[in-house]
Amino acid sequence: MASIVKRGKTYSLIYYEGEGKNRHQVWESGLSYNAAKARKAQLEYEVAQNIHVDRNDLTVSEFLYEFIEKYGERKWVASTYDGNVGLLENYVHPYLGDKKLRSIRTKTIDDYYHFLLFSAEPVAHAGRPKREKINPSLIHDIHKVMRCAFNQAVKWEYIAKNPFLNATLPEHKERKRQALTPEQLHKVLEFTDRPDIYDYYLIHCAIHLAFACSMRGGEVGGAQWERFDMENQMLYIDRVIDRVDKKLMEKLSKMEVLFKFPNLYPGTRTVIVLKQPKTEGSIRNVYTPDTVTQKLMVLKRMQEKLKGELGSDGYMDYGLIICQANGRPIMTEHLNKRFKEILVAMGDPDIAVDDIVFHSIRHTSAGVKLRLSKGDLKAVQGDGGWNTPDMVTKRYAHILDEDRKSLAAEMEAKFYQGSGSIEAAPAPKAAPAIDAASLASLLASNPDLLTQVLQSVQFANKA
Repeated sequence: MASIVKRGKTYSLIYYEGEGKNRHQVWESGLSYNAAKARKAQLEYEVAQNIHVDRNDLTVSEFLYEFIEKYGERKWVASTYDGNVGLLENYVHPYLGDKKLRSIRTKTIDDYYHFLLFSAEPVAHAGRPKREKINPSLIHDIHKVMRCAFNQAVKWEYIAKNPFLNATLPEHKERKRQALTPEQLHKVLEFTDRPDIYDYYLIHCAIHLAFACSMRGGEVGGAQWERFDMENQMLYIDRVIDRVDKKLMEKLSKMEVLFKFPNLYPGTRTVIVLKQPKTEGSIRNVYTPDTVTQKLMVLKRMQEKLKGELGSDGYMDYGLIICQANGRPIMTEHLNKRFKEILVAMGDPDIAVDDIVFHSIRHTSAGVKLRLSKGDLKAVQGDGGWNTPDMVTKRYAHILDEDRKSLAAEMEAKFYQGSGSIEAAPAPKAAPAIDAASLASLLASNPDLLTQVLQSVQFANKA
């Protein structure tokens, strides 16, 4: 069994390895208390794999490590895996880990959530401001992964029912992401339309892709020229760019890596990859407007010029549409950083720089497309790669509500303030039918008219 010892401001984990004469003591030092408890639970779980464990004695931590190994590694993509494991190690193992799995009741969970909300100390992350309390949003995230884990415990017959299904969650209202208005987005596009400055024009084209094609940041960074059919003005979206832990590439069966970018610095823990999107619905064809196609053609010529100037040693050609001036990939966080810099440089007082991120363009795109299509959810869903139309209505219901307000105002004007009769808009007048025989007779009787017609046709052909 491992034990935890406090040494100064940190904690050490002490345990034994080996058998007989080779048995020796191991110290893992410099850990936080939460990390030490999580590591202790992991070691005990690893030991338990080699012996029979009575289900009545199975702890929450022992079960969760088995759940991650047999479920998470097969079902989760890299970002989901990292996030869920972090939540479990920081907020579940330290508080519920030592409890018996079969002892967890709905009341236990309600008490646990109350403790997290009012008493527990949030885990500090490097580079982020320290929070005073754990917010309800984080508790909802913890609940989501724990509910999934205990559903699996029911399937494995470790427990009879899932106590998380009836747990009381703290009230949480999802904050709506701020989006640029079409007028504000047009200003940003005008400001970045500088073909003489590569960095500006690159963001200009990235914004066009995010807006016209409703693309996510990872999809924009992963788009390649070979996937763009210029003749038919169609972009095939089937890959995203991401930075993943090298160990997870071997561990996660769901992650299909299409290409690994070579590391510039040896010995790094992570690697940049092109991989398939996490859902099949995200794989799609998107048609680009004429303007966007022309902008991309200009960008391609700029990149060809850079290839000639830098040569094969200076320009790393990976066929990326949106890339650095030397051909290297651009990650989502870099797109966001450059986009923020553009907004700051513009200095527009109407644009809330702190509330707008690169992903906000996708929200603007969905809103504009909903309006232009008069609420055609299937068309908007197909362009954006959402799994269901419900996802569109939930995220952009405020846009549909605005159109419904306009509809109510129109009913007020035409029905309540009018005569009560609703008349359809008059149909456009049809062009008069022209009989070929009558036209021939008219031209034969009027030679001057025939001359004017022939002259008009010749002028049109020249134009």
